[in-house]
Parts: sequence; structure tokens; C-alpha cells
Amino acid sequence: MQISDLRRELRTKFPSAHQHPFPKEPEKRTKEDWEFKAGKLSEVIVPEISSGMSLLLSKLLQKKQSLPLVLIDSRDSFDPASYSNEQCSRVLWIRCKKTQQALQSADLLLRDGNLPLVIFDLHLVCARELRKIPRHFWHRLRLQARDSGVALVTFTPCGLVPSAHQRLILQSTFSLQNLELKTPTLSITNTEQQPLLHKA
Repeated sequence: MQISDLRRELRTKFPSAHQHPFPKEPEKRTKEDWEFKAGKLSEVIVPEISSGMSLLLSKLLQKKQSLPLVLIDSRDSFDPASYSNEQCSRVLWIRCKKTQQALQSADLLLRDGNLPLVIFDLHLVCARELRKIPRHFWHRLRLQARDSGVALVTFTPCGLVPSAHQRLILQSTFSLQNLELKTPTLSITNTEQQPLLHKA
């Protein structure tokens, strides 16, 4: 049976699961629309679990560099099985159970400054806990990143970091249908209009 026949049969038997046509393969791009610069603090807003954070992380892990990147996982949610062995060999995974552990890890790593890219994942932390992070903490991280030359990228569920050099928002919406694609499109918008969780 051809794959097209199988798809047709599944659509007939399960019409509610196939309300939308399968997405088209995206056009190949030679250059990404975003980059995380050394010595800068960037914020990536992840409004939904299906917004494409895993795809962005996969792209970062594909880049070959002499030293691994650091992933500070504030909720121990990183799934190594979703990535190749080669990609996993390029990440230093810091597993945290509490937000305070993640904050302390970020502070120590930026002071050390020996690793080129630090990803600070807070996207599963609830808004109540995020509000407890003082504004001066982010200013300190920004200065440490600048002084050490480390590229610091935070993943947050909403606008949080007041001193971010750039603020990006993941606007993709991935579903099971996207598993059909060889290279799903990652939609990232550079925005300064996203309201911050902290109020001045």
C-alpha cells in the first residue's frame, strides 16, 4: 500500500483528526533570521508548549563548536531521547528541581564565563514564581554576560527580562501533522512590543 493510499484511508476513517491539510515543506533558507551574539542577553518567549522550542534547541545543538553549550533546565524537562547522540554530546545539562537552583546556576556560570552559550530555560515556571525574580538579578546577568563574552539566552513563557538585548517570540504552532515534514518551519519574530511580566 502506498503512503498516499494510507493517508486517504486514515482521513476517511478519522475525519476529525484530519481537518487541516498536511502542511507544505518549507523552502530552504541559507541564513537564519535570528542569532544569539556573544556578550548579549537574549529572551525567547515560548507562549505555548507546541511553539517550537525543541526545534530551536535542536538547531542550536547542530552548530559545531569547540565547547558545549549549557542548558540550565529549571524543571528537569529536557528529553535527551528527542535528540541525536551527536547533539547531546554538545550540551552540558544542568538539571534543577527548583527555580532558585536554576537562578544560582545561571549566576555561577556567567561569573565563570568559560562556555560560549548558556541557555536558561524558565518556560515551564509559573508566573507567580517568575514575579519573585528581582529585576536587579537580570541586570546582573546582563553585565556578567557582557564582561565574560557569554551569549545568554533565556526561554520564558512571557516577557520577563527587562534588560534583554533582543526579545524574540516563537510563533509556530506544531501539531501531529508536522511530523510528516522533513524540515518544519520555525517561526521566530523579533519583537519589543511584548509586555513584560514585571511592571515598572
